[in-house]
Amino acid sequence: MDKRVLSLVRVAAWILVTAIVAITLVPIGLRPVVTADPGIERAAAYALTFLLLTFGYPRRWPWILLAAILLAGGLEAGQTLTGTRHGRVDDFLVKAAAALAGGLVGLALAAWAARRLPVRASG
Repeated sequence: MDKRVLSLVRVAAWILVTAIVAITLVPIGLRPVVTADPGIERAAAYALTFLLLTFGYPRRWPWILLAAILLAGGLEAGQTLTGTRHGRVDDFLVKAAAALAGGLVGLALAAWAARRLPVRASG
């Protein structure tokens, strides 16, 4: 796979991690709303983020999946420290499950890409 593409995937993944942290901890009035169901937004954000992380760092997948659970739990706990947010177990479960599902898809895509696409150096 082209190393430039891999670099872009990694940068996008870290941008999404940063966005998740910020959006989760800002006051509720500043949280962007994309759909009528915040559960869909949570699931999509975590699934895409951890898909990109495991695709971008396939050899580190166990740590990434552990980080997914820790991030979801830590941010839910962190919401209890804000005045307008609240951490909930069901939100944690949605986030953690979506992150794990996305991560496993990313791992499968990385394995497929490694078999199908030759590694090309940039430049």
